[in-house]
Amino acid sequence: MFTVDEGSFRLEVELGSDLPEFVSNADGWVVIPGRGRWSATFLTLAELNMLMDRWHQTGEYLSGAYFICPDLILLREPGVSAMLSAVRDLVSTGAYETALPKAEV
Repeated sequence: MFTVDEGSFRLEVELGSDLPEFVSNADGWVVIPGRGRWSATFLTLAELNMLMDRWHQTGEYLSGAYFICPDLILLREPGVSAMLSAVRDLVSTGAYETALPKAEV
């Protein structure tokens, strides 16, 4: 687990074997002290395209015709820094509460 503590929130990201600056597909959580924890799936546009191309070959999701993910944060660039920038914006506007599902503790 890779964690960045911003004080007003904490971003936790499951990196797997990826390096923080290159990760393009990761599960994560936005933790607001005293308020709770929200789940997030981070994907880059390139990673989404690769997944859908693979599904086109495997037949999954109507051969890659669609993609669904209830907690998706789609990014132009890979890396935890891009994820952190998006989460900072979501937290500063309060949009995380409606854009992301609250995770049970």
